[in-house]
Amino acid sequence: MDVLIVKLAALGDVLRTTSVARRLRACRPEVRIVWVTSRAAAPLLQRNADLAEVLALEDTPKLPRKFDLVLSLEEDAACARLATKACRGELIGVYEEGGLRYTPSSGLYYDMSALHRDPDGGLKTADRLKAANRLGYAQLWCKVLGLPAPGRPSDLRPVLVLSDAERKAAARGLCLTGARAKLTRAIGFNPGAGKRWEAKQLSPEPAARVADALAGLARPVVLLGGPEEAERNRRILALARRPLVDAGTARGLREFAALLSWFAALVTTDSLAFHLGQALGVPTVVLVGPTSASELELFARGTHVRPKSCACFYKPVCVTPPSCLDRLSPARIAKTVERLLA
Repeated sequence: MDVLIVKLAALGDVLRTTSVARRLRACRPEVRIVWVTSRAAAPLLQRNADLAEVLALEDTPKLPRKFDLVLSLEEDAACARLATKACRGELIGVYEEGGLRYTPSSGLYYDMSALHRDPDGGLKTADRLKAANRLGYAQLWCKVLGLPAPGRPSDLRPVLVLSDAERKAAARGLCLTGARAKLTRAIGFNPGAGKRWEAKQLSPEPAARVADALAGLARPVVLLGGPEEAERNRRILALARRPLVDAGTARGLREFAALLSWFAALVTTDSLAFHLGQALGVPTVVLVGPTSASELELFARGTHVRPKSCACFYKPVCVTPPSCLDRLSPARIAKTVERLLA
C-alpha cells in the first residue's frame, strides 16, 4: 500500500506529524510512505526509517506515481492540488473545490481549524471546539485514520534521528566546550516562537526575568532561538542580571536539535523547540498561552505552565497587554523546573 503525506509547515507541525507516520507503520507494516515537504523542513525527516522517500515540493512539481492513501495536511491550494492529482484511492484532509475544503473523514481535526468558518466568516465555532478538545495531535490523527492507540503513550511521540557525531559536534560548538558535565546539567531556555505568533512568546523583559529565576537554580542556563529571534535574544542577554550562555541563533535545524538533546531540562514556548524536546526525550516545561495545551503532548517527563486565563485564544497578538505569557511568574516557572529535576 502506497501512502503519501503532504506536510510542509510549520516546522514544529512537520515534526509532530512524524508520530502519525510511525503509528501508521506500526499498525500496517506493509505500507510504503512517501512524504512531500519543503526544503526547509526536510532535515527534520532525515534518517527516519518509517519513510521510504522524502521529496521537497520545490523540486517535485509532479509526482512520478499515484498513491492508495493520501494525507493532505497543508492548508494551501498548490499542495491540495498536488495531493488530489496524486491520489488513486482515498484522500484524507485538505482539497480544493471552489476554495480550500476538507474531507468529512478529517473533520475531527479540521473542524477546529481556520478552514471551518462560521456563516459570518469568523472562527468562533472552530475556536470553541479547539478549546474544548482534550486529545493530542497524534491521538486526533490516529482516530481519523482508525488506528488503535498504542500500549504506551510514548509510542506517539515525534521521531527525530540524530547521530552521535551530530550530538558531539553540537556540544563542541557551545561555549561550554570541554565541560560536558556542565552541559548535561544545563537548562535550555527558548522564549521565542517566531514572528507569526507574537502571543505565543515571552517579551524580552519578562524573558530576562525568567532567565534570572532559572539561573537561581545554580545550573547553566542556555538561551536558545532561531534566526527570527536574533534581535530579541540580544535584548534578553542585555537585560538579564545573571550570566546566560548564548547558543546563538544561526544554527541549522539538526545542529539546534542536537544541542537540545544534551540538556537536563528545557523551558520553552509552544514552538519548534518544544516538539524537538519531545522527540528527543528531554524533560520539558512548556509555557502555554493562546494555544491548546491538550494538543501539546508531553511524552518526555514534563509539564505545562499556563496562566489562569487567556483571552486571546488562537489570536496572533494578545488583545489585553501585557500578554498572558508575560504575566506568568518567573518564580513559579523556576519552581516547576526544580521539581522536574529533583
